[in-house]
Amino acid sequence: MGAFRIVVLASGGGTNLQAILDQLHGGDEGIEVVGVGSDKADAMALERGGKAGVETAVFPASDHADRKARDAALGDWIEERQADLVVLAGVHAAALA
Repeated sequence: MGAFRIVVLASGGGTNLQAILDQLHGGDEGIEVVGVGSDKADAMALERGGKAGVETAVFPASDHADRKARDAALGDWIEERQADLVVLAGVHAAALA
């Protein structure tokens, strides 16, 4: 059985993401964070994910015609990562949901 794959969505500092990376990512439990997505290009969460070797992506509203188009792009990205779980990490992550 392969790793349990997690995508984390965050728009802020990424302290919740960091806890997931520190406690679960690549450990004996077979859990792997396979993507970190944000609606903000300057989110510290993206830097934290990148430092851990996790692929990151940004989905700003301004890059899409409307919410439906952004949601579709985000959904496609998550599916491409073959995520078993999507975690909304942080208060502002709901902006992506």
